[in-house]
Amino acid sequence: MDPFILPPFENIETDRFTIYTQTSIMLGLWSKEAKARNRAKQLISQTQVLLSKNSAKINPESAAVVNKKIAGTEMALAGGNTEEIIRRTSDLEGASRDYLSRFAKSKLRQNVEALVFAVALALLIRTFVFQPFKIPSGSMIPTLLVGDHLLVSKFIYGTKIPFTDKIVFPIEQIKRGDVIVFTYPNTEHDPSKNNIYYIKRVVGIPGDRIELDGRQLVINGQKVPIEFTGTYMDERNGEQFDEYGEDLFGDEHTVIYRKGRDSTNKGSFIPVSVVPEGHVFVMGDNRDNSQDSRFWGFVPFGNIAGKAFLIHWSWDFESPDIANKVRWNRILSGID
Repeated sequence: MDPFILPPFENIETDRFTIYTQTSIMLGLWSKEAKARNRAKQLISQTQVLLSKNSAKINPESAAVVNKKIAGTEMALAGGNTEEIIRRTSDLEGASRDYLSRFAKSKLRQNVEALVFAVALALLIRTFVFQPFKIPSGSMIPTLLVGDHLLVSKFIYGTKIPFTDKIVFPIEQIKRGDVIVFTYPNTEHDPSKNNIYYIKRVVGIPGDRIELDGRQLVINGQKVPIEFTGTYMDERNGEQFDEYGEDLFGDEHTVIYRKGRDSTNKGSFIPVSVVPEGHVFVMGDNRDNSQDSRFWGFVPFGNIAGKAFLIHWSWDFESPDIANKVRWNRILSGID
């Protein structure tokens, strides 16, 4: 045949089909062999565990029969004959069923144990490690928006021993500028808010003196630097606010105030002569639209659930456009 002339089209297809068929057969054989070997190894391991855990309860003659089947299966694995592996595995399976079944866990028990373990692990993580929260109000705009879903680190300030107020193993101390989640502290005056979670920014720590000079925080006699950065518009209703960058002794973040007002509400608790030990003073970043320590006082350390550190999801309930309800630019963003 002329070397420069390609074979007929139908021959090319025939060759391709032959190669494909041979490859499929080889892969099928390899797959069958691999499955047989894996099943044999798994059964040997499970059977040996049962024998080891229940050696005192198993009749020696029964154990000898099972061990003989294990040895036969191991020899088949060493020989590499797939059919022999399958046969020996079946023999071992039968012996294990006949002599060890009462020591093995039922499928129902295995499923129940797996479910109990999963629930216990979830509760452990939620109690001591991370807990999710959702932002229901606009008191922390622009840092946090309504519909933001957060993760809160529950161990960063230490782990609270259940049913006590004792905290152990703190990683860091609470500091000014931290965004924290806590339960409402003033329940003696408003029992209806018992166990309701709030999220605010720490502006005062134990020993601090706090005052407000117009829109500017004054802590321990020192004015907290603020710089006007422009206009912020609330995406929910179009309301515009004056936006400032605030530098809370090294923690830089953004706060907003309603336009046309030169000062913000001091509430009933400012000026603060001193933040007591074991407490913090908190405020929302939306300074003219936040119920916070100015109005209901200090937050005890024992009420703090943890430090908010990540927005893992954000959903705009007010958006009429389904495609724009997810705020993609906020997902997996840190909290300053």
